[in-house]
Amino acid sequence: MEKQRGGGLTHRPRKILLFVNPFGGKKKGLKIWEKDVQPLMTIAGIETKMLVTERVNHIRDILLSTDLTDFHAVVCIGGDGTLAEVINGLVLRTSRDRQIDPNNPEANLPTPRLPIGVIPSGSTDTVAYSLHGTTDVQTAAIHIIFGDSAGLDISSVHNDHTLLRLYASMLSYGYLGDVIRDSEKFRWMGPQRYDYSGFKKILGNKGYEGEIQLLSDPCHPATSTRCTKNCTRCLQHMHNSNSEKEISRWMTVRGKFFMVNGANLACGCARSPMGFSPHCHIGDGCVDVILVRHTSLFNNIRMLLRLSSKQKTLDKCNTWFVYELILSVCLPQYDLPFVEVYRAREFTFRALPTMHMHSDREINNRYMSSNLSVWNCDGEVIDNSNVKISNNSSNNNSNSNSNSNSNSNSSSSNSSCSSSINSSSSNSSSSSSSSSSSSNYSSNSNSNSDISDSINNSGRVVVVL
Repeated sequence: MEKQRGGGLTHRPRKILLFVNPFGGKKKGLKIWEKDVQPLMTIAGIETKMLVTERVNHIRDILLSTDLTDFHAVVCIGGDGTLAEVINGLVLRTSRDRQIDPNNPEANLPTPRLPIGVIPSGSTDTVAYSLHGTTDVQTAAIHIIFGDSAGLDISSVHNDHTLLRLYASMLSYGYLGDVIRDSEKFRWMGPQRYDYSGFKKILGNKGYEGEIQLLSDPCHPATSTRCTKNCTRCLQHMHNSNSEKEISRWMTVRGKFFMVNGANLACGCARSPMGFSPHCHIGDGCVDVILVRHTSLFNNIRMLLRLSSKQKTLDKCNTWFVYELILSVCLPQYDLPFVEVYRAREFTFRALPTMHMHSDREINNRYMSSNLSVWNCDGEVIDNSNVKISNNSSNNNSNSNSNSNSNSNSSSSNSSCSSSINSSSSNSSSSSSSSSSSSNYSSNSNSNSDISDSINNSGRVVVVL
């Protein structure tokens, strides 16, 4: 499937490789294939090779070993985790074919030749909702049949020596990391396990010390336009516009956080129509970083109500709450004093250990504990004590892939395409990396228990809308 500049399609897919995850969400993947997708593909004259996944990383392993020459696209029926497996498999396969080391955080990962399609059947289906505005199965299938496509940023997560994962929607440390880790114990509950674990963790109100360093982009999310298909900002990035990188600056933010999020999309879903970052652009080579400071339980609930506001609750609320919901539509989280939103071209995160002081006011290493969370990466857990997150993809004019081009472009310059973080709150304690932060930490914070997370916006994949 090829896409002309400006979005015109020259070819539709005639043969696709399709994966079905029978375990995701409400376990309706096979039913969706048989009832909704297969009949449409037959009517459209599209030859489909369907494979049912049996285990974690099954899709990735197949894509690394299968001859893909005759296929025009790879499609999955599943949730965000299933899509992430397809992206990881195709990017790793393309990197291997081009002899590019994906474990090198400075490497520019190549764009796969094949576009990627997703038909939602997961628990939240963030990518499908953010791209389509709905999780309707037939809508997604028709987009694939017509070869509709858009460029989509992806980011890579490295530790010091290894690529841990590529992600397309959001990476989150703290609350959402705790939720995904805890929910694994309740898989028998289905999607309701996230509600149960989320309720437990919101009541726990746990905070995590950390340091974020980011290369901030001049365009702050609060002043940005909404992203539409082939929007000006994304098109400028595709045409190798590096002028903004030249005026980007490094910033450092330290403190105790309830959540640290890096979003490639608005990250909307049925329960949060506006998403975490409504003005996030899908193809501008940047990541929106949303920092939620550790605050009161009341403020946490206030924020979650902002994210999940629905019109049907208006008639049941008092005047103050109605005002809150109106703000949630107009100024999603930008006016909350404990939430800071940045747009970054690259950023790193380092978790700082919590020090326990004794009566003699001396730090005893035996009693120094690291209060650490895990990363929630497209619904999967990353539990690593030394993670490097930095955006290193660059723009590529020669990208001829159709459906969606993620920012892992193969022939790219050294310009990073990770998003920089600009604080939207006047209370944020951010500074240039050369200056001291607003919070002081002991020199022991560089112990082996520190997490040094670096997220790279490492590529561009073609995703079928």
